Amino acid sequence: MELICSQAFMKKERMIEDNQQFTVESEEYLYLYSDKIVTPKRSFGLHQVLDVTKKHLSARYIFLYLHTIEGVLTFVVKSSPDPFISHYRKIKEDL
Repeated sequence: MELICSQAFMKKERMIEDNQQFTVESEEYLYLYSDKIVTPKRSFGLHQVLDVTKKHLSARYIFLYLHTIEGVLTFVVKSSPDPFISHYRKIKEDL
């Protein structure tokens, strides 16, 4: 189980404090290993991942889609996910 690549993504949470609502933005990571992809809440074996794709939301944000046998997970990223996607596809091709 070797770490191949990681991809930062944004997580936004709405908080209410003293009757005021505000948004907290934090950075979390997806990790690509030689046999699985790990999110902060779940882990998927590569046999469970069908594809990883992207769609530009704006000049600043990109949607990264993790297509699994359980559905599609969406992550908002600021940096290019191209290295993560290409590493995933190379590993999947070699399986």
